[in-house]
Amino acid sequence: MGYQIDQSGKIEQTSKDTVIAFSNSTKYAILIPGRTKRRLQEVFRAHGFTSLFTYYVFAVGVYYLVEYIKQESDITIDTEYPGKDKIIRQFVNNLLEKNNKQKHAIRFARIGNRPPAHYAAKDVFDKKVIPNRILILEDFIKAIKKTDGRLRECLSTLVNVQTRSYKKIILRKKKKVKRKKRNIK
Repeated sequence: MGYQIDQSGKIEQTSKDTVIAFSNSTKYAILIPGRTKRRLQEVFRAHGFTSLFTYYVFAVGVYYLVEYIKQESDITIDTEYPGKDKIIRQFVNNLLEKNNKQKHAIRFARIGNRPPAHYAAKDVFDKKVIPNRILILEDFIKAIKKTDGRLRECLSTLVNVQTRSYKKIILRKKKKVKRKKRNIK
């Protein structure tokens, strides 16, 4: 039997928690706290990947959910981010491959508000049920390290993105600090 995965609470809303859950005969839900999302967002900003933050965090959440499934299965993920299915699937498959986990047939479709996966995620989001796992910053760092440990190179090779150099980031921060010091005097 296949699994359905749904999300409650958008990842880009960093003031709220996000819950990603699956269900078929069993239910399993993970929680990504808002504080963790804010810290990750800062890392992605520093590396110049602000547009990929949402998809990568979602993909890592799906990966930690899917690693619980031991045998090869058909997985249907609710279309949360239309047009980004290929990127998310690439991230998830890359993480599964690098961690020697079971590959699954992943597809994206609209599952609606009636399936059990929706209620599994919504109940945890509404704090009626305790999540099976809470992801912390170290879980995301571990996922990045498993993909060679270099966020910049890992993400740019997966989706051919242009990255900002560290020098530009550092120079921009120094200019801001100098401006603030001038305004203080």
